[in-house]
Formats: sequence, C-alpha cells, structure tokens
Amino acid sequence: MPLATVTRLPRRPRLLLTFILLFPLALFVLAGVRAVQLAREGEVPDALRDLNCDGKVSTAEWLRGGIDFRLRPSRLVPGCQDVYSVKSGQVVVVRCPGEPRCRRAADLQRSP
Repeated sequence: MPLATVTRLPRRPRLLLTFILLFPLALFVLAGVRAVQLAREGEVPDALRDLNCDGKVSTAEWLRGGIDFRLRPSRLVPGCQDVYSVKSGQVVVVRCPGEPRCRRAADLQRSP
C-alpha cells in the first residue's frame, strides 16, 4: 500500500500567494491609519464630536466628527456653534456653552 506523499508548492507560487493575501490587508491597515490621522487633524474638537447628543463619543462619531464635519457660528441658535457636514452643508448638531449644551439640529428645526 503506497504512502501518501506531501507535495510542496514551488517557491514562486508560494510568494505569489503570500503577496495576494497580505497586500489587501496592508492596504486596509494603511487606510485605517490615514483615517485616524485625518480625524486627529480635524477642525471639530474631541469634546464636541458627540453627534447624537447621548453624552458619549463613539469611535465612529470620533472619526466622522474629525473627517466629515466642521464648526461655524450657529444660524439656528445665536451664540452657539453648528457642527455641519462639509459635503452637504447640513447642520447635524448645535453646541452651546450653556445648557442645553448639545442639541440635534433635526429637533430644533421641528420645533415652532
């Protein structure tokens, strides 16, 4: 009864396989590093990146707050600041120095 033989891949296909598997992973890691770098350099301070006014800044809010949003003087509430989307210009959150400190813009626009 013949014994099963183990065949090894030649060196070139093994290198190619390693490249095919590791290259996308390396690109994904580099994209994540760049996203964190852009978020750190963002205009919106870390304390103001709570985009849903729940009192906690999640990782997604921190990243999006630093990359996709900017600050400007509020058009909805005088004396406050709007956190608005760079792409659409739509206000997401109004941040004020006094109470209530965080207000969702959708809630402000609904009220009379």
